[in-house]
Amino acid sequence: MSKQNLKQPEWKYHLNTEYIYVDFSGLETERQILDQIETAVAMGLERPDKSVRAMVSIKGLRTSPGTTRQMAVLGKKVQCKINKSVLVGSSGFVALLVKIYTSHTGSKIKFFTDTNVALEYLTSD
Repeated sequence: MSKQNLKQPEWKYHLNTEYIYVDFSGLETERQILDQIETAVAMGLERPDKSVRAMVSIKGLRTSPGTTRQMAVLGKKVQCKINKSVLVGSSGFVALLVKIYTSHTGSKIKFFTDTNVALEYLTSD
């Protein structure tokens, strides 16, 4: 998959509530995965503490423990900015790696299988 075809992290709105949407689906290399999270972290770091809501889609994601450790280092930097976060599509080995990520970063990310349910939780107060 070329870099032009990748969905970059972006700010979206649902019911007048802003959130960052990060889509890892379809990423084929460890570098693409890390580029995606580096972009999302940089976007989050521009915002005030406890103001960022984030939705992360990992449907079909394949990664390694090494990449997960690098993601955790990056993710830890942005935790002070996070208000609420949701993860959609976690299963199998990736679910285990996400649990490692959350234990390292202190993330309070909630797991969902349904995008609409995740979005309702994310944008509710």
